Amino acid sequence: MPAASITAWDLTPFMPYLHNWRKNIIFIECDRVAIETIVETLSKDYPKHEIYAGIKKPMLKIRINNKEAAVVIIAGEGKNKREIEGKYPKLEKCLVDLLFYAKNELLPISLTDILDLWRHYLTTKGLLHFNELYRYSQRRYLGWFVSIFAYELSKKTKSNADTRHCKTGLKNMELIKTVVQFE
Repeated sequence: MPAASITAWDLTPFMPYLHNWRKNIIFIECDRVAIETIVETLSKDYPKHEIYAGIKKPMLKIRINNKEAAVVIIAGEGKNKREIEGKYPKLEKCLVDLLFYAKNELLPISLTDILDLWRHYLTTKGLLHFNELYRYSQRRYLGWFVSIFAYELSKKTKSNADTRHCKTGLKNMELIKTVVQFE
């Protein structure tokens, strides 16, 4: 498949901050036409890995067992070149994707663990660009969630979040409180 565009990343850089998860998950983002070939090749070459594939939402039943790692193959995700540095997706994209997968229960990693991971990256200076993180989160329909998280985090500690997004988070929190009170 010489013309296939493939991007791969895994949980290795995040493992120190995922306290309740010890199994690596490798994500492969590719063109739709390449999925079957990649699944076939990986299944043959890596029998000790669990392989999952899907167009937008692969059905994941990743569990801790005798497999060394899980490989998740997703078609058409994040092929925009602004989100990729060389062969690897940017940190901001990986963080938003992990949040998206955890929120939608596509990964067995808890949302709490992912938010702890986010807390680390948002409070450690120079690790990420918040505006890129926010822009990508909007494409995943998580902008409201990210703005609220940034607002709540800014009340507790100093973070890398842009103050404009913290103000948006405050407005989003007020809207949610209004809706909850309305019921």
